Amino acid sequence: MEFLPFIVIIVLFYFLLIRPQQKRAKQARELQLNLQPGDRVMLTAGLFGTVAEVEESTANIKVEVADGVVVQVVRQAVAQKVVEAPAEEAEAEVEDAPEQTSADADNVIVDLDKKD
Repeated sequence: MEFLPFIVIIVLFYFLLIRPQQKRAKQARELQLNLQPGDRVMLTAGLFGTVAEVEESTANIKVEVADGVVVQVVRQAVAQKVVEAPAEEAEAEVEDAPEQTSADADNVIVDLDKKD
């Protein structure tokens, strides 16, 4: 009976920390193994690019980060696939954004000489 609290803590620790980490690691492995040329990816360094070539014999892939700039990285450097919003949705978001005018800036009065 005195071991029951320890067992409960271990079970909670497993379900709250260990199991979710194992699921994330499994998803990352699957993502990295299923990379195809043409996939948009974000590397762990924060670089965005397109997979240019997947080398099956090694753990390397080639990612084009800019026009004509191809870098070779290990598969584990891929953090996630990037799913881009269609261009129509992105344009709609820009059109819906409120515009700030210089008249809005003129309505703000700041008295720098005033002492509190």
